[in-house]
Amino acid sequence: MALHPEGIFTSGPLFHLVSLAAHDTDPIEWQVLRLRRVLRTEYWDAHWRAPMQPLASQLDHMAATFTDSGFAACPPYARQAWTAAAAPKTVPVFMTELAMLLRVADREQPPDYAEVPLARWEAEARFPLLRSLDTWAYDGEYDSFEAAFQARIDGEHPFCDEEVVPLLTQAVTALALCARSGHFKEAFLSFDTSVTPATLEVIADLCHAHMRSRHHG
Repeated sequence: MALHPEGIFTSGPLFHLVSLAAHDTDPIEWQVLRLRRVLRTEYWDAHWRAPMQPLASQLDHMAATFTDSGFAACPPYARQAWTAAAAPKTVPVFMTELAMLLRVADREQPPDYAEVPLARWEAEARFPLLRSLDTWAYDGEYDSFEAAFQARIDGEHPFCDEEVVPLLTQAVTALALCARSGHFKEAFLSFDTSVTPATLEVIADLCHAHMRSRHHG
């Protein structure tokens, strides 16, 4: 059976961090702390359900087993990202240092949004269902956003645990964070003009009403 170990260099939260380190101007320490806020076992998107400590251990293993020939087997885009992220250090040294940052972040409370600003990628990772919401209101088939989104909910029934419940959770969570942190609210609402507190309230109300009326008892 063919083996493809280069996959550990090209996928998952670790490669996302590497890509940010290679191409984003924010400090890698901020990106690690953002990842700390994002990684939660209850999230709808499985891509972000990965505890920090195992990720750190994976980096340690990658550093200890790193070989030039194995790295050469990776696609060019991956090699370029890791090399750029590591510069001027070697890739194994970067891996070890990144593992340390992950472990330190895991031992601390997630930072406030005044301390480490919300990033667009972080908002999209944590609230993947709250994007381009106006497409449900203005596609010409419905008279209002409420009617359009109700049709979306009805279309999910009876498998509402798969998307309606995550929609409700994401909408209520975003509203709670907007109320708690002005820094979160300003950044979150700036990323997508279709996402407003009023829209999130409609989503939360419709989802909650559906779950109470169609899935109660």
